Amino acid sequence: MRRILLEIPLPFLHKAIPIYSYGFMMMVAFLVTIAIARWRAKKEGIDPAKITDLGVYIICAGIFGARLFFVVQFSEEYKSNLLNVFKVYEGGLVYYGGLFAGILTIFVYVKKHRLPFLKVIDVVTPSVALGLGFGRIGCFLNGCCFGKVALNIPWAIRFPRTVDKTGIIDGSPAFLHQCEQGMVSLSEAYSLPVHPAQLYAFLLDVVLFFILSIFFKYRKRNGETLFLFGILYPVVRFCLELLRGDNPLYLNLFTVAQIISIAMFVVSLPLFVISRYSRAGKR
Repeated sequence: MRRILLEIPLPFLHKAIPIYSYGFMMMVAFLVTIAIARWRAKKEGIDPAKITDLGVYIICAGIFGARLFFVVQFSEEYKSNLLNVFKVYEGGLVYYGGLFAGILTIFVYVKKHRLPFLKVIDVVTPSVALGLGFGRIGCFLNGCCFGKVALNIPWAIRFPRTVDKTGIIDGSPAFLHQCEQGMVSLSEAYSLPVHPAQLYAFLLDVVLFFILSIFFKYRKRNGETLFLFGILYPVVRFCLELLRGDNPLYLNLFTVAQIISIAMFVVSLPLFVISRYSRAGKR
């Protein structure tokens, strides 16, 4: 865990500008995914400059949607200090909120610029999966989205107890969560070992990126890459939620992400089958 990746000193002011790991990885994700989407768009006869502009809008809308979803889901944590809502650099984004906001942004943008909606969304979908993977590295460095306690696996990790500049214990999220649950005491230096859920997610998202990239070349109709993503990602996310230690269960059954995953899978599967095997309207 390394919340602050580095600090840029300001000699004359005797201060330093912190570069947060989470924000840095978000920037890396944006640059890499835009570069890949531009390359794919050019091969499909779409102006790469349009993809760059669209990418800027998507990242802004995606962060807003993901943060809004997180704040609504964990609203109790922000009632005492509303300014914490704006501390996006500390983590706290829900992917599905960003996904839906991003799709809406694409729809509005392609309508305005008269671009083929399904073709554009197929172009960017593999990049979205890869960008999500880079974001999970940011989660790991930040300490959020941690896994459940795992005492008997050799690759389990322990997150440290951290303190702020005034000496008050402010993390890590896994350590604080376990303190609240009575699993560890404030005097201990580390949390109990937990699943590295963020790294699981990173590896699976990279695999998903390659699957979608390969499938992209063999799709029969525009939109099929999106529909395949809508089938595979919910399965990945649903299973990962079983190993997450930070998301509460509703009705003692599912997390919010699992509920959305089920709905997304149920919608995407028939759309994929219809698109893939319908004889009418081949592109």
